[in-house]
Amino acid sequence: MAEGRPPTAAEAYRPNRFVSLPAEIDPETYDSSLEKRRAEAERLALRARLKRQYQLQLNNPNPPAIIEDPALIRWAYARTQNVYPTFRATPKTSFLGAVCALGPILFWAFLFKADRDHKEKLVQEGKYKRPFSVF
Repeated sequence: MAEGRPPTAAEAYRPNRFVSLPAEIDPETYDSSLEKRRAEAERLALRARLKRQYQLQLNNPNPPAIIEDPALIRWAYARTQNVYPTFRATPKTSFLGAVCALGPILFWAFLFKADRDHKEKLVQEGKYKRPFSVF
């Protein structure tokens, strides 16, 4: 009876040469060396210790005023205080910097110049009288 059963999906799977293997069944993923597995186990142990520490702080009946999450602190530091080592100047960031710095200045300069030219034209046509000015 075992001979006559159809193959399961895992047994019938054959890799397609046009599509990469999923990570779950790719030998490069799960056939890792001993040192890779040891490093991964150390990372998982560290993550478990940090998670346990955070859970103990979170579920403490007498909680501290601020519950510190080390990962969140590192992320906030990298986003705010440590910008320059992680920032890379690219054409996009250079363009955005120029637009944010020069854009408002050019906009207001154009707006004031256009308004001034319009009023000057009206004064020359006699449709607008200049208000009194000491200067």
